[in-house]
Amino acid sequence: MRLFDRFPARYLAPNGVTCVGLVLGLLSVRTSLTADTLAQLQGSAWLILYAVLLDKADGAIARRLNASSEFGVQLDSFSDFVTFGICPAALITQVVSIGAPETFGSGPAHVALLGLGAVYVLTAAIRLAKFNVTTASVGTRFFMGLPSTSSGGLLASAFLAHQANGFAPATLPFFVGFMALNAALMVSNLPQPKLHISSQPAVKALQLLIVLSVYVFIPLHFAPTYLIAVSGLYTIIGFIYGLKVTGGRHPGEVEAPPAH
Repeated sequence: MRLFDRFPARYLAPNGVTCVGLVLGLLSVRTSLTADTLAQLQGSAWLILYAVLLDKADGAIARRLNASSEFGVQLDSFSDFVTFGICPAALITQVVSIGAPETFGSGPAHVALLGLGAVYVLTAAIRLAKFNVTTASVGTRFFMGLPSTSSGGLLASAFLAHQANGFAPATLPFFVGFMALNAALMVSNLPQPKLHISSQPAVKALQLLIVLSVYVFIPLHFAPTYLIAVSGLYTIIGFIYGLKVTGGRHPGEVEAPPAH
């Protein structure tokens, strides 16, 4: 009996990236739960966005190295639950508690806020479990509902944009509704198209430019307003496009577009 399992070395890279993302998620949770100011919470939000970059990178690395595996899929799902389920809930509940203490700092409103955070975590878990068991039937063109990665990125970048633009703390309760909306969208059946690089040169160039800008801006802690604008527009337009293409049908019933 081997003490440890053996596996090809090429699996180290994508699974290692996933593990780094998971560690960033743990750091984000700790930062949120120990923060005393909104400025400190910005560090937690940036950690979530770092994890978004890594979540997109590990899949690309796995495909590039031909290192996709069921183990990697499950590890990625566990990582996503922490980083895009627990982390955003910890961030937003602390943001609202610290930013609006007179309303949400204590009492029934605070309990309700914590309850909403728990609901968000549960919907993220349901969304990830649903994704794992329905991927084969849904197909490769669409997600069913808002991906947890997108939800975490939207909440984190929205908070950072709020701080960067100097909005009043009185507007922070907005994030209660935003978190509730994201929780509902994660477990919805609304079709969200997966990102595929277009074969049309102009569209392809724009896609690559946006992706490159995101991978540059996040490490530099630059332009959070741009980040929430890009991710928000992509999400809204994606749902509209998904509904138009599927026409209310299950995404798995929609044939792939003809190759260009």
